[in-house]
Amino acid sequence: MDKDQALREASELLYREGLALDRQQWDGWLDLFTEDCELWIPSWVTEHEQITDPQQEISLLYLSGKSYLKERTDRVLKGFSPASVPMPRTCHSVTNILVEECSDDSMVVQSVFRVDYYHHKKCYAFFGHYSHQLVRDQDGWKIHNKRIILMNDFISEVLDVYLI
Repeated sequence: MDKDQALREASELLYREGLALDRQQWDGWLDLFTEDCELWIPSWVTEHEQITDPQQEISLLYLSGKSYLKERTDRVLKGFSPASVPMPRTCHSVTNILVEECSDDSMVVQSVFRVDYYHHKKCYAFFGHYSHQLVRDQDGWKIHNKRIILMNDFISEVLDVYLI
């Protein structure tokens, strides 16, 4: 696959992910992930160093497997997440998308994000860098691994999958 086509297809997937989260289309969002996916927000050890092992160190968020992503969205839908009642209104922006590696069935994609959200009559934002590992299956491109480098890691209210 050539880099231009890879960039178009990767960009579309990242945009669809943000839009699904903004519209609270949980099933559509989950459909973008592989069954054995991993979503990880490593915590910071120092101002410029993050943890390296989500199994041995404390992460801001670590979910391994689509079933755990579904568990998070189910908690929101069923009202079992008090911090998510009412659901914040979100606006995901993804920019500076760069395909670092690509083949016919996999890609490594870097990007920059900002999520603005409104909750309890206040405005908040998270921003940082995404690293996506994408794989192609019979239905198209899927997210196999999503690593989020959260630059503003002071969490004033709540942090969940729909806010990053």
